[in-house]
Amino acid sequence: MLSASNVHVSYGAQEVLQEVSLTIDASTRAGLIGANGSGKTTLLRVLAGVEHPEAGTVIRARASTIDYLPQRSDVPLDKTLFDYAEEGYAADHTLVDQRQTAAETLRHNPEDTTTLARIADIDQHLELSGYYARTAHIGRVLSGLGFTDSDLQRPLREFSGGWRMRGALAKSLLTRPDILLLDEPTNYLDAEARLWLSSFLQEFSGGVLLVSHDRAFLDDTVSSIFELFNARLKRYTGDYTAYQRQRSAELDQLVAAWESQQREIKRQEEFIRRFRASATKARQVQSRVKALERLQLIELPEHLRPITISLPPAVHSGRTVLELTDVHKHYDELHVLDDIGFTLNRGQRLAVVGLNGAGKSTLLRLLSGTEEPDAGTIRTGSGVSSAYFAQDSADTLPAGTTILDYVRSFATDKAMPHVRDILGSFLFSGDSVEKPLDVLSGGERSRVAMAALLVRPANLLIMDEPTNHLDMQSQEVLAEALSRYEGTVIVVSHDRHFLRRVATDVLALWPSERSGDPVPARHWTFYPGPYNEFESARLGAVFLADATQPSRAEQTRSVNSESQRSNYLDQKTRRARSRRLERREEEILNRLEELEGDHASVQEELAEPENYRDGDRVQALQQRLFENEAERDRLHDEWETLEAQRDELETE
Repeated sequence: MLSASNVHVSYGAQEVLQEVSLTIDASTRAGLIGANGSGKTTLLRVLAGVEHPEAGTVIRARASTIDYLPQRSDVPLDKTLFDYAEEGYAADHTLVDQRQTAAETLRHNPEDTTTLARIADIDQHLELSGYYARTAHIGRVLSGLGFTDSDLQRPLREFSGGWRMRGALAKSLLTRPDILLLDEPTNYLDAEARLWLSSFLQEFSGGVLLVSHDRAFLDDTVSSIFELFNARLKRYTGDYTAYQRQRSAELDQLVAAWESQQREIKRQEEFIRRFRASATKARQVQSRVKALERLQLIELPEHLRPITISLPPAVHSGRTVLELTDVHKHYDELHVLDDIGFTLNRGQRLAVVGLNGAGKSTLLRLLSGTEEPDAGTIRTGSGVSSAYFAQDSADTLPAGTTILDYVRSFATDKAMPHVRDILGSFLFSGDSVEKPLDVLSGGERSRVAMAALLVRPANLLIMDEPTNHLDMQSQEVLAEALSRYEGTVIVVSHDRHFLRRVATDVLALWPSERSGDPVPARHWTFYPGPYNEFESARLGAVFLADATQPSRAEQTRSVNSESQRSNYLDQKTRRARSRRLERREEEILNRLEELEGDHASVQEELAEPENYRDGDRVQALQQRLFENEAERDRLHDEWETLEAQRDELETE
């Protein structure tokens, strides 16, 4: 359905794609991985036809449809969520218009058999596509991505950036294309929505090629991995874990050779430095200089290079960094935060968690001073200097300037000599610091925005989804740097592995589930202790109301009986498994019905005396009967096993 052959793309002197070839069909479930800036987004854009290669060909089957969801997508702010999601049925709407035109033609010429056949074809397509049941299907998809019934008629301008991207994802899924190209679809999804999307893609009838830095999501979703490295593409069979095993064996030798070469280079450079001014060593020095110039460097994948992020030392602050008392924030009738109160002391690293829309980003904007609360107070301690990384920091980088010039514009005089070192920590070294911001990938833009944040000394870092668009190694490095940071950190992230590394305390936000409340309050709990303890005790359920935190504000709020249920994510997994078992049972029953009919037909043929005049014919019928009965026995056994598994699920 979609094929690329020897595709080549470069930006100036940088080779982005070189001799890249791949084929995607309806059976494809593939992840596309590689270091930030390796060309993943470029490849998706080329496959989608948004960008054209300098060389090579991309062939798209004439009858096939392709839908591409970029990392950032503009949505029509005046449209309601439901109307925007329904654009996924745009092709069917066009067919409906064509049917009306054809029906009008047929009314004037009832004998037009061509038009009559066209109407029949359209009716069959609309029936098979589920067009007439689209309202229910749209509701299921939007619900799976976390939207509520009350969200459907809200204009998109009322949603946060993360929720708008969920709406764009819903529209792509509802388009039901032959090929789905998804660029980091999990960036704005919480754990619940990621599980739902994984289940949806497993059942999707078309081909899928997706970029994601979520290892668990890739393991659940894909059956092959394409890796971009040094502008070339290589395919690995299996999920991400299988890829890691295969790639590890390949890379061990490469890393060993790279490390050996680096040691040799340092040894030669040290000799040149020591004896450059020595007349007796001049010939040897020149020989080694020429040898280094001729040396063919071993390229190590960017995500394997030993890198560190060195955060500037945190300037001293008072013991109390932030104190919130009865903080409220509303947008018209929408209550986003109600009666929030907690105290944060120097050195704490607070993870703010909860479903999208629970108010996490709003809270961070209040703490950074970007917005003001409607009621309550936020008191900043003495000597506190904050730096804020917003979700859209990477999206708002200006055009017309380079990486180096942009980051320098934020540096203090004291930090100016260290700008190149900080950029090097974020994998921008040598000539790469002169790259224009316009050509950077999402991950590169995130790293630039973070570097600009860190050249300004601060003792309170407020970070909203800092791991979005970062590859897995960059996430690890950032987590390590924050865990060593002596200042105070407030971070929002959906990456549980990242939060386990960083957080010393957790603030959990969740919506009220009180039925009939036109303006539901927002509930919260401050959980003192590392994220892994919070995760095992509270994650997946509405949090118990017995946790307390000393401060001037009440620290916990009551929740409804839903808070007593067992781990929600486990329930979600069991429900998904139950649905899969139910679907398989239905498939088996349908097949058994077909086999019963075939069995009866064979029996009738064997009962015809004239068939026995043909020995080969009788033998073929008997073989067919034998195979039929064998398959029915196998399916009956499988059906009984599935029934037992469903019984076990219901008793858990």
